[in-house]
Amino acid sequence: MIRVEKVRGGSIAAELEIAIGSRLLRLNGQALRDALDLQYLEAAEFVELDVETPEGERLVYEIEKDASESLGLVPEPDKIRRCTNACPFCFVKGNPKGEKLRHSLYIKDDDYRLSFMYGHYVTLTNLREADWERIAEQRLSPLYVSVHATNPDARARLLVNPRSRQINEHLDRLEASRIACHAQVVLCPGFNDGLILDRTIQDLYDRGGAVLSLSVVPVGLTRFNRHSGIRALTPAESREAIGKIEAIRAQARSERGYAWCYAADELFLSAGLEVPGTEYFDEEELASNGVGAISRLRGAVRADLPALPELGGRRVLLLTGRAMGLELERLGKEIEAASGAKVRTAVLANSLYGPLVTSAGLLPGRDFLTALRASPSVDLALLPDAALNAQGLFLDDLSLDDLRSELPDMEIRAADHVTDVLQEWG
Repeated sequence: MIRVEKVRGGSIAAELEIAIGSRLLRLNGQALRDALDLQYLEAAEFVELDVETPEGERLVYEIEKDASESLGLVPEPDKIRRCTNACPFCFVKGNPKGEKLRHSLYIKDDDYRLSFMYGHYVTLTNLREADWERIAEQRLSPLYVSVHATNPDARARLLVNPRSRQINEHLDRLEASRIACHAQVVLCPGFNDGLILDRTIQDLYDRGGAVLSLSVVPVGLTRFNRHSGIRALTPAESREAIGKIEAIRAQARSERGYAWCYAADELFLSAGLEVPGTEYFDEEELASNGVGAISRLRGAVRADLPALPELGGRRVLLLTGRAMGLELERLGKEIEAASGAKVRTAVLANSLYGPLVTSAGLLPGRDFLTALRASPSVDLALLPDAALNAQGLFLDDLSLDDLRSELPDMEIRAADHVTDVLQEWG
């Protein structure tokens, strides 16, 4: 059974006046366990939906529709399957104690349903037999898998879980069920680099179409977990890893027609190298893993430049983290040339997690507030919407409206890629 949290406007459910708070009991005769069941079972041309209203009345709806059309029912969030590993580099362990942060930051999820629906990376170590059967039955492909190492000993050292040694058997089982995956390696020096990384890359590549891609991401540490036995990569180690990635990319382009393996933006930054353009990347769906985020920003801004209005010297302040800082400063000059605006970039250090965390999406609201208070008068301040959740909150529970109320004389807005706001602001 699942409960309805929201009904999308204009949907089939809205036309049927299915009430928020209703319980969805069965769909086409099958009991509904979670949102994934709903998504899977509603993909049919004829649907019989068994509902219990908030008042306790049982109703059955018989619906004919296009198989691809959603019913428009948004269920309450499912109970999340928790992680059973003890990775020393776990970002949840890198959160401070005693801070008021988003509740979700303290949830160690390792949920194959979220992997299929939203691209979360999972380790496969907590799957029960019923989960494996469901993955195969409902064809939950692709999944996103944190492999880290195909060497069982190395993976066990990283995940601190005996079941993590079964990674090759788990990948075999996915392949046998015709479930493809996107693989990830979080690169930790002394644990899964060097020859172990060589083996991991080759093992995954040898699986052919069962592994759609491999992303290599440098380990990210905060000031709260940097003494966990894991250290950050040196520039030389990052360059060595990129060299290994380039070798398999050349082979993949020759044999498969696409690069297959990708270094995350942070790996290039750690190496002191220029982050490549969009020609480096084939898979947009890997952007959430830090792969191609900088080139995506660059491409989106440059695509918008011809359509920018004349901004006649209006003062624009761009705020970001250290990872995007240099790129945004360069793009700010291009925006100036195209629009006549006066653009300045403020690159923020992370006061919460420390200097090793450079993503703008992990900056707390207080850092933006401090930077805005210290800024000279501007006509528009733009901060990245990646720093806000769906409720408009920063990770320290400050909201965008909180910033605006503190600085009522400054126009403050969130942007996806800067020029999306500038086009309509002008």
